[in-house]
Amino acid sequence: MKEILTDDFVLGLTSVHDELFVLLHRQDKQVAVYSINDYKLLRHLNVPGFEPDVNNYITSCVRHKCLFMSDRDNCFIRRYDLANSATSKWSVSGKPCGLSVTPSCTLLVTCQYPGSSNKLIELNADSGWRVREVVLQSDIAYPWHSVQLTTGQFVVCHSDGYAKDGLHRVCVVGNDGEVTHSYGGQYGSDVGQLYGPCHLAVDKGRQVIFVADEWNDRVVLLSPTLEFVRCLSERMPRCHRMYLHEATRRLFVVTPRTRDRSVTVIKL
Repeated sequence: MKEILTDDFVLGLTSVHDELFVLLHRQDKQVAVYSINDYKLLRHLNVPGFEPDVNNYITSCVRHKCLFMSDRDNCFIRRYDLANSATSKWSVSGKPCGLSVTPSCTLLVTCQYPGSSNKLIELNADSGWRVREVVLQSDIAYPWHSVQLTTGQFVVCHSDGYAKDGLHRVCVVGNDGEVTHSYGGQYGSDVGQLYGPCHLAVDKGRQVIFVADEWNDRVVLLSPTLEFVRCLSERMPRCHRMYLHEATRRLFVVTPRTRDRSVTVIKL
């Protein structure tokens, strides 16, 4: 394993081609750009108006050559065009948290609605137009991140942070928002249990789902039907964000153990 030390708390990371984009908790120059090959810092990108928050996420679309960042407190999605550095913001209802790009290259936004049903919102990656909404089953409280499988189903992780009451689960849901499979339940560290699942990554080639099990300090691997495969590591302190670079078989895991600034790189 290797580590990348950054100059601020890491909110997430993603890549486009041979560059790694790291979202930092700061008011300007919020995105640090590294070489994917040797982790050399290349430059910083500035996203005007972006407000850093520990619950913000970042993702990218290679087809459209752009970055997306959730601005949770302001209820915006920020889009950064890598070709011309143009920025735009899209208003969403609810509190946008996790972001991912679907197999059809739309943007999937995991939105929390305090006091109401939570939703997955799918947006056109160019215009921000709403493609559809999926209203989640009522017991999916505090959803943090979601991804879409090639089957069309969605995988959602949810928990009330480090609170020990409530459910700590990963769920497969259909277009109606109903749960078809789940993993987890009451908090714990045994097989079949999670404690603060907050981020997902999908290995499309091997059909494996990676789960950042934050308060258990580990990454859990599940099958597409959410059967336990194995724990990748139990030495991932407070892992709360991940990025799988499939071309090089490397998993980048944010592990804030060195003054909240560490990214661990695992060769799979």
